[in-house]
Amino acid sequence: MLRRPNWPPRNDNGYIMQTDVNLLQNSKPVIFAIDASSANKKKRTGVENYSFHLIEAMKKEPLNVGERVVLYSPTQLKDELAKLPEHWESRVLGWKLKRGWMQFRVSWELLRRRPNILFVPAQGIPNFSFRVPIITTIHDIAFRRIGNFYDPSVRRRIASATNRAVKKAKHLFSVSQFTKEELKTVYNVSETKITVTRLSAATEIYKRLDERTIESVLQKYRLGHNFFLFVGRLEKKKNVSTIIRAFELFKQNRGMGDPFELVLVGEQGFGYEEIRTYIERSQQRTLIREVGYLSDEEVAVLMNVATAFLFPSWYEGFGIPNLEAMACGTVLLTSDIPVHHEVAGDAAIYISPKDPELWAKQMTRLAADPLLREQFIKKGSNRVLEFSWNRTAKQVWEIFRNLV
Repeated sequence: MLRRPNWPPRNDNGYIMQTDVNLLQNSKPVIFAIDASSANKKKRTGVENYSFHLIEAMKKEPLNVGERVVLYSPTQLKDELAKLPEHWESRVLGWKLKRGWMQFRVSWELLRRRPNILFVPAQGIPNFSFRVPIITTIHDIAFRRIGNFYDPSVRRRIASATNRAVKKAKHLFSVSQFTKEELKTVYNVSETKITVTRLSAATEIYKRLDERTIESVLQKYRLGHNFFLFVGRLEKKKNVSTIIRAFELFKQNRGMGDPFELVLVGEQGFGYEEIRTYIERSQQRTLIREVGYLSDEEVAVLMNVATAFLFPSWYEGFGIPNLEAMACGTVLLTSDIPVHHEVAGDAAIYISPKDPELWAKQMTRLAADPLLREQFIKKGSNRVLEFSWNRTAKQVWEIFRNLV
């Protein structure tokens, strides 16, 4: 849409000048379209949680006069996502096939009813934009760095989607400075085309909880108060085998009757069969508990209780579970990779993802030293305050408006 320079007119504080409101109301509205398909999923993990929490935070920011928001989804919006502020609307773009909704159905919508901007929170964009400026988020490029940890067909699909996004998107959001540098290095993306919009924990869920809430969940899963916790997809990329081996080493000198368990939360991913075989052959197999996918509310309970949260990933674009654990008052043992330092600062204990002996050593140290745990819990509680979905939403709105 063609717009007059410096339109709408604003005063020195950035607010629309009242004398021009009537004129603005008579102009064509500015339509921001947002892909809500990931946010609308019943089971949400990384990208889905990012989409949901960012959209919810964006709802809290007031729209300027003449602005409208349309949420695209293949099915009706559910629960909190369906509660829309004034001048927001849901548009269901029906699609009967299993694949191709974004590539073709959203493309068709852009041709039929052209918005001013389309924002896709995942890193897959429509095949055809019909000159609609597209903003998308690149979460990581692990498929380029550790490609052997992916199913080959999945790697090819993500690679294709990312290549298209990098080339065709008007602007890119990266979830960390680390990911921004990766995009500049690997894809030669211009500095000015990327804005870092950091993620956050959902602190209304991930927080210190009361004993009644905690005990009901522990009873449900028959857990005590002595366990180490991992949350994430059970796959090679997350390096689950290293902490299983570390747990075995940790238990070697604990003696009979030691209560500590290793709790693994998450669905099965690429390479799970190898992980399952390792567990079945382990001498500690009865103390390695797989509990599957849990709701955020139940994960928060386990994080409140765990002696430490273990996050040994080979590669991450950000790593929200690090923040979630710290928000719940849990000591963080995380892999010594650049993005984890960017997120956790001095509030974590960093360990090489290659060295189960060092993981076991730190687990032993934490189990024996409550004062050390308290030091890191305090650091983590302070560190979490530096991240906010509301601040990220403000950044996103600023970029939207600058590109219109």
